[in-house]
Amino acid sequence: MSHQSLILGEINEQQQQHKLQLMNVLKRYLPLNAVEYCCELIMNYKLHLHIEVERKGRLGDYSPHLGEGNRISINHNLNPYDFLITFIHELAHHTTFKKYGSRKEPHGAEWKDEFKNCMRPFVMMKIFPDDIVQPLIIHMKAPKYTHSGDVKLMKALMEYDKNKNYIILEQLNEGAFFKMTNRSKIVMKKGLKRRTYFLCEAVDTKKKYLVHAIAKVIIIDINL
Repeated sequence: MSHQSLILGEINEQQQQHKLQLMNVLKRYLPLNAVEYCCELIMNYKLHLHIEVERKGRLGDYSPHLGEGNRISINHNLNPYDFLITFIHELAHHTTFKKYGSRKEPHGAEWKDEFKNCMRPFVMMKIFPDDIVQPLIIHMKAPKYTHSGDVKLMKALMEYDKNKNYIILEQLNEGAFFKMTNRSKIVMKKGLKRRTYFLCEAVDTKKKYLVHAIAKVIIIDINL
């Protein structure tokens, strides 16, 4: 028995069962209306997708392995729209690698074109809500090595976080104490703004850190 798919054409019963199993897993992480299309992309490109614990400074990554499949990993704790953008970002690394090999810069002009090409169907299918679409379209015009540095896009994405046990650094008063949400034990004091960062100081070591204005933080109540 054959089944009709979105981008794979006719698939057999075994492929259909694999697709359904994959969809059952990914519906916990992706917007529901993007699950089937993403599953077929994974199958089409023979990708190995790994869901990882939160990693400091990294939302996802891509590792090409010629002849052995290609590995994409994404942090488990991203909200569905953040997870999807990260998936598309890493998928674009794969499609760039297939076209150009390892000769091009990781986030050079070729990757930027592939990122736009991979993102376009999701925008056309209206997967993203309007408040994310507008900053996303602007971001796509000149995508950077990570969308986490795009303040307007990240603020829009944060509105869809399910577990908001944080505030963003720019909301704290100068001199307030905080910890980062990525399991860091360092208590820091918020300092002066430097463009899109704040110069902060570790309470114990007095070491200075530049922390992004929209970093997710937890307020710490201490008396010095």
